[in-house]
Amino acid sequence: MKICYLADGESLHTIRWCRHFKKLGHEVHLISFKDVAIDGIYVHYIDAGKIKRSGGNWRVVLKYRRIRSLIQRIKPDILHAHYATGYGLVGALSNFHPFVLTTYGTDILISPSQSLLYKLIIKFSLKKADWITSMSIQITEAITSLGVKKDKITEVVFGIDDKIFNHINRKLPADKFIITSTRHFEQVYNLPLLFHAIQIIKQKIPGLVVNMVSDGTLREELKAMAIKLDIKDNVIFKGKLQLSQFVEILNQTHLYVTLAFSDGNSVSLTEAMACGAFSIASDIPANRQWISDGVNGFLVPVDDPDSLAQKILYVYENYNKLEVNCHHYNDNIINEKGLWFKNMEKVQQKYESLVKN
Repeated sequence: MKICYLADGESLHTIRWCRHFKKLGHEVHLISFKDVAIDGIYVHYIDAGKIKRSGGNWRVVLKYRRIRSLIQRIKPDILHAHYATGYGLVGALSNFHPFVLTTYGTDILISPSQSLLYKLIIKFSLKKADWITSMSIQITEAITSLGVKKDKITEVVFGIDDKIFNHINRKLPADKFIITSTRHFEQVYNLPLLFHAIQIIKQKIPGLVVNMVSDGTLREELKAMAIKLDIKDNVIFKGKLQLSQFVEILNQTHLYVTLAFSDGNSVSLTEAMACGAFSIASDIPANRQWISDGVNGFLVPVDDPDSLAQKILYVYENYNKLEVNCHHYNDNIINEKGLWFKNMEKVQQKYESLVKN
């Protein structure tokens, strides 16, 4: 099968999809507005200027004729766009079928409310798709509210590789209490809330270490905040790490924290859960599908540092009991719906069905 993805070539999710289906023996092409190279993948770069995370990338529409011609030359069996705006729009404009569209979260949960134009673009992209994948019940409901029939949508969580993310080598340091965040340094991930909570309880937890494992546009702002709140000795900015280092840190983490205002589905959270970490997450639908409050984690408001601080302190004081209870729950829920290879089997089967029909 020849598969052509329309997606951000710098995204780890895109790279993962491309490599996975290449490994299954398919010929994989990627059309991207990012100039990248991925081993074994035919990458076709389209220069549409600087692409912003925040949206407003109207120039991509001007490239749709070139992209349509490129798709006609590639002659794929499947065209699969990731993200309903931008890549989804040019995929829809190409008028190629079968056309698959994967939604991520912000594109469906936030963008339609930002302007009527965004809403019309997204509705057009969804209408043109032959199959839509959603990462959660919340996203599915938001898609159907835009006029899409539910039988056109399948919930496909990206999931984790349990051969890599597991708690076989879990080893917690006895002299430290380690909190880890692996979310990008961007506004939507609400990282200042964590910093304010750490300021409140730092004196009450000996050996408190907060690992910030990521990067982003707010890096310098967050570093300045750590100094201002006098928590710079507790917070360690790790940057982006190699996979082996990333997993090692999760296996040494007592408490994982994700406080996003909005999310489609947090793969980062499932990675931490698989490595045995107890978790505190913002009380939003994306996290409720993974965290059972008081069992394998706690759900907290997105705007209350005192509440977060008290939960962190409770986890510290009751950690041994909480950790024992969370492992079995985490293993079961990840095995049920959070495994990458199992979930990608659904995609493979749907690809084959779409091509056949």
